[in-house]
Amino acid sequence: MKQYIKFVMRFLALATPAIATSILATSPSQAATIAYSESRFNINNFSSSPLSVRTLTDTVTEAISTGGQVSADANAEAKFNVDANNSASNWSFSQAEGQGYGYTGSAESLAAIIGYDFTVDKEFSFDFSGLFKLETSIDDALTERANARGQFLYELYDSETRELLDSFKIYGNLSTIGNNDAFVFEPSSSITLDSSGTSIDKSFGGTKEYASTNFKGKYSRTFEKLTHLTLIESKSNQVNVYTVPEPSTILGSLFSCTMFSAVSIRKRKRASSAALLVNKDLTGV
Repeated sequence: MKQYIKFVMRFLALATPAIATSILATSPSQAATIAYSESRFNINNFSSSPLSVRTLTDTVTEAISTGGQVSADANAEAKFNVDANNSASNWSFSQAEGQGYGYTGSAESLAAIIGYDFTVDKEFSFDFSGLFKLETSIDDALTERANARGQFLYELYDSETRELLDSFKIYGNLSTIGNNDAFVFEPSSSITLDSSGTSIDKSFGGTKEYASTNFKGKYSRTFEKLTHLTLIESKSNQVNVYTVPEPSTILGSLFSCTMFSAVSIRKRKRASSAALLVNKDLTGV
C-alpha cells in the first residue's frame, strides 16, 4: 500500500481557495456573479478486474458577506463496482453565486477512483464516457470577479515499477474578467474517441465565458507479458466569486492586497495538513 501514497496524497491534499473582501462602506448594487465547474466520468466493461479498489471524495465551501448575498455549493460522488457490473464512476460539482456588494464565495470538490493490480496477460480495455463543464458570468466588470477551474486526470501505472504508461487529461480555467482563460484536452494514443459522442465548445472573453466537452470512447492497450496495472482517475473542480473595491477606493485596494497575502498563506497550510493526515492514515505512523 505504501507505494501508492504519493498518488493518493496528490488527490486528497484539498485546500480551499478563499478571497478576502474590503470592509469599507460602499453603496449596494444589484449586480450578480456566477461560477460553475463540473466533471463526470463513467467506465464500463473492464477486460479484467482489479485486486482491490478505493474511492475518494471531499468538498469544501465558504461564503462570507459584509453586505451582499452569496451562496456556495459543492458535491462529489465516487463508485467502483467490481462484483456487480464491473464498472466505475465519479462526479464532482462546485458552484458559487453572489449578488450586491461586499461578499466572497468559494467551493471546491474532489472525486477519485483507484483500481489496484489489474492482472493483464494480453489486452487491457474498457469503455468510457464523461463530461467537463465550466461557466462564469458577471454583470459589473469594475467590481465583480468570477473564476472557475477544473481538472480531469486518468492515469494508468505499472503496479510493480510504478511507471506511468498512459494518461488522459482535461484542464480548464476561466477568469472573468482576466486573461488566464485556458482549455486543454489531451488523450493518449491508446484512447479512441467516438466522434459522434464527443464535442468541444468554448467561448473566452467578455463578462460571460464557458468551456465544455462531452466525450465518449474506448481505451485499449496490448501487453507482451503478464502485467499488473493500477488505474487512477481523479477530478477536482474549484470556483470563487467576489467583489472588489471601486477603482477610486485606494485604501480599500490596499486592504484587499494585504488580505490576499494572508489568505494565500492559510491555503498552503491547509494543503500541507491534509497531506500529512493522508500519510499517517496509510502508513499507520
